[in-house]
Amino acid sequence: MALLATGRSTFVFEAGQSVHRRALALLRDLGAHVNGPPQLVEFSDEVAASGFAVPADALPVLLCATFADASMALAAFGTSQRPVILWAVRDPAPVGERLHLNSLCGANLAAHALVRRGVEVRLVYGDPEEDQVRTDLALALAGRLRPATTGSSVPLGEIAPEAVVQEHLKGLDGRRVGAVGEAPVGFTTCEYDAEWLRSTLCLEVRALPLEVAFDRIRAVPEDRRRAVVAEATAESDSISALAPAEVNLFGATTAALADWVREESLDAVSLRCWPEFPVELGVCPCSALGRLAGQGIPTQCERDVNGAASMLLLKALGAEDTYLADVVAIHEARNAVTYWHCGLAPARLAADPAHARQDVHCNRGIGVVGNFPLRPGRVTVARIGWSSTYRMYLTAGEAVPGPNRFKGNSLDVVLDGDAADAVRTFVERGFEHHTVLAWGEMRPQLRQAARLLDLELVEC
Repeated sequence: MALLATGRSTFVFEAGQSVHRRALALLRDLGAHVNGPPQLVEFSDEVAASGFAVPADALPVLLCATFADASMALAAFGTSQRPVILWAVRDPAPVGERLHLNSLCGANLAAHALVRRGVEVRLVYGDPEEDQVRTDLALALAGRLRPATTGSSVPLGEIAPEAVVQEHLKGLDGRRVGAVGEAPVGFTTCEYDAEWLRSTLCLEVRALPLEVAFDRIRAVPEDRRRAVVAEATAESDSISALAPAEVNLFGATTAALADWVREESLDAVSLRCWPEFPVELGVCPCSALGRLAGQGIPTQCERDVNGAASMLLLKALGAEDTYLADVVAIHEARNAVTYWHCGLAPARLAADPAHARQDVHCNRGIGVVGNFPLRPGRVTVARIGWSSTYRMYLTAGEAVPGPNRFKGNSLDVVLDGDAADAVRTFVERGFEHHTVLAWGEMRPQLRQAARLLDLELVEC
């Protein structure tokens, strides 16, 4: 076995190291001869520096001990002729704390990059101590790898009338997505093809360099900043407990983005939210994006323009509220999936809008971000994605009331179909690591839209 274990120091690195030790113990107990670096790899140049190589007869395994970008997966397994096992573990964080590992999302990110390169992947999900994990790995070591989980290309239910959906799709014509900065390093999931968006969805992309955005933010007058902060504080006085300098920059970021939306007549904003915003500017822009979303402008972190396209499509088809989220946990006993992101939800999406707490970022420790559970109810989960072709992922379920499972914005959804299969399909088909939650039943419209837009349907 050729094992590469990845980790990122912005998460709880010690917990990731513990995962690595326990994983090695299991593999050795299974009789595997394990080759690979003895420590977690954090950056892509460490792969070559470690001398990592995959012998032709070795089982390739990427252990996502914490979240990491896809650059290590590509460096290690980007030319693999064998399916790569992506092993993601459960997050040990207590309810309400930040994600300690975010392992499943890391596997999702790696899967997209590898599948786009033509490399097959298989997801193994669970801790080293779990019987099913032991069984899955033992079978893989014995050469009995299960087939990939692919979803259904045949609609699994009602299809909306063609004429009705065609009329709705006209609402996309000329819509504009504002894209701030570049995709983060190792995030192949956030790349986009402006020509395809224009020719297929009739969307235009307006780009703004990050340094220009920063100049605009710094130029916002103090009275504008104070006005934004006062309005936000009136809705959630939790802002007043945060560091004044960060709150001031939140006001400036919100005002600058709102001005750009107005000047360019933008209908969505996708923004490179890290590392430069927290490291160079000294603020996390999540709640600023939430303010825009609250005014009807869908927003996306990590400059996910295809995520914006997914949200605008849902809006054109009639969805009033959408949210971009990572897939971070599977709860097999309840047939549920936890969807989460670090805090860009508008207050109106809160389970209790009157208590939509504003806080500091889960990993960066600076403000301003939302920290509250999302609204329960009927939810459609969808995503326009690309690997070798453009596809549409589709599933749905019932979002259930509960605490905010992880710091930021989270929601548990009991899916109509098998939850584990839905996530395996999302990962193994190589979909991007963000999906879109839309409140309401949107599957009939989306099934027809996929047909009309020539998108391969992948339904679970």
